[in-house]
Amino acid sequence: MNAVDALQQLPTLYRGGDHVNKTIQFDISQPTYLRIRDGQCSAVEGQADDADLTLRLSDDDLVDLLSGKLDGTMAVMSGKLKLSGDVMLAQQIETLFDTKSLL
Repeated sequence: MNAVDALQQLPTLYRGGDHVNKTIQFDISQPTYLRIRDGQCSAVEGQADDADLTLRLSDDDLVDLLSGKLDGTMAVMSGKLKLSGDVMLAQQIETLFDTKSLL
């Protein structure tokens, strides 16, 4: 599975509820963002104007991060993952999405 395919599947794995209203930008080879509003999640190719969180990483590292092969904290510490914006939101990605289903 490539990074864009993985991000396109995430909306079907959303489990965060109705209280989340956030935009998460993924700066990969094909920039894509997730928009979460009113209990619905959508994946959109391109750059969000109003991202709450931006993750910058390689396509391979994103796939490894989502599949659990790469630990998020270690990715940040090693420089593989750069975060800007609401970094606490980055810690919630595993609870907002059933990423284990991507395997």
